Amino acid sequence: MPSEAMAAPTAVARPHRLHAFTLLFQAITIARAFLLPAIAAVLGSADDDVGRMITIGIGVLTVPALVLAIAKYATFRYRLNAAELVIDSGILVHRRRIIPVARIQNIDVQQTWLQRICGVAELRVETAGAERTEAVLSVLGRDVADALRAELLARRADAGAAPPEHAGPPVELLARLSVRDLAVAGATANEAGLVAAILAGGLQLLEDLTRRIPLPDLDPTRLAPATSGVGVALVAAAGLAALALAILVIGWVLSIAGAMIGYYGFTLERVGDELHKRYGLLGRRESSVPLRRVQAVRIEESLLRRPFGLAALKIETAGSAAGGRPRGGAEAFLPIVRVANVPALVESVLDGLDPAGVRIRPVDRLARRRLAIRYTAPVLFLTAALTPFFGTGWLLLLGLVPPGLFLADRGYRHRGWAVGDGFVIARNGFLNRITWIVPEHKIQTLHLRQTPFQRRHGLATLTVDTASGGRGEARVIDLAREDAEALLESLARRVAP
Repeated sequence: MPSEAMAAPTAVARPHRLHAFTLLFQAITIARAFLLPAIAAVLGSADDDVGRMITIGIGVLTVPALVLAIAKYATFRYRLNAAELVIDSGILVHRRRIIPVARIQNIDVQQTWLQRICGVAELRVETAGAERTEAVLSVLGRDVADALRAELLARRADAGAAPPEHAGPPVELLARLSVRDLAVAGATANEAGLVAAILAGGLQLLEDLTRRIPLPDLDPTRLAPATSGVGVALVAAAGLAALALAILVIGWVLSIAGAMIGYYGFTLERVGDELHKRYGLLGRRESSVPLRRVQAVRIEESLLRRPFGLAALKIETAGSAAGGRPRGGAEAFLPIVRVANVPALVESVLDGLDPAGVRIRPVDRLARRRLAIRYTAPVLFLTAALTPFFGTGWLLLLGLVPPGLFLADRGYRHRGWAVGDGFVIARNGFLNRITWIVPEHKIQTLHLRQTPFQRRHGLATLTVDTASGGRGEARVIDLAREDAEALLESLARRVAP
């Protein structure tokens, strides 16, 4: 097998294979797809013969899968020519992909904890406009992956896509997160509730499994003959409350641990006209994003973070997001940052645009009424429909009206917009307030939209779309129709060539 080592960056014109450990990681992938479901099937089967047949059947299917993995490894080749990355693959049908280096957007080097132990890494190449990762070289030796990434960056620079990497572009440290910062990020993340929900589901699964274990018959009257029904109910309620609290605490702790492990050593730098990130304790990731691809910046302030003046920053880029997610996803730019430091970071990323001091203007006051109707009308309708048939107990639903009115007021107060020197700002959301900052020269299209309820109140929504083409466009919701039309025409004139 040809040696994978590259004596110099220019010596990669000949075809190369992936690292031999590729077979190991493909085998692990196959094991996850076949063996783990087999184990679950056996555990869930009450019949030993059925469980044995399932295990044998899946084991037989694993053999051709392993043969296929070996064949894929043997037929996969890559080489780097003067201006393009060429990848040959395919067993029965041969495929050749040619990726011009000038079109490459992101070049990421990623490592899981096992890959770090084995000294290998995965290199992912993404191009502008692609809806998925264009090329995945999994796996390469870590030194080979670093050398190939450096060579791709250098040749992209020679093609005029970026300042030369070898010319020593200035390095500006934008952020470095300490362990304390990461702990705060995990403690205030919205994912804490998701982790708690997963834990609750796991406990439910554990309960289902334990039901299959035979237990001795117990007589509750012998265990607590003098306990009243009310006492039993109180003890049960206290137990459930304690269990719920334990799940929330464990979910919160796991969220903190996840942030500390996932983003350990987080460093964000501006190197010339690119953003470079490095982070990860068990799995390590390094990625770069050309600043010319950045379409907008999102400032996300969750309900837990706003009282502490904290936020998370994300960027929208042209093409696919890092990691092969569908086009339009936002990439995490900085998982935690003080709001006071946001203007300086935005200025470093968006061509010197300075959002500091820009006053966010509120949307029309009728938006509060519209939100109040949205949040309270279903409650009122349900109460009116059920009370005549099922009694006055359903009038308790009216207790949801005051919280609905509160949410409507908060939702209105957290909507706003502004137009600065060379950019437009849109803000929405109460539980998770998102502020978009979009440079004028990145605006692709402008849309004015009215729902039937907005038409009734004389309101409209203005959408500012960029080349990221994502599902979460910057939107100014519930402007007065006249103000929305005036803003639309003003922005159209400002972005016109």
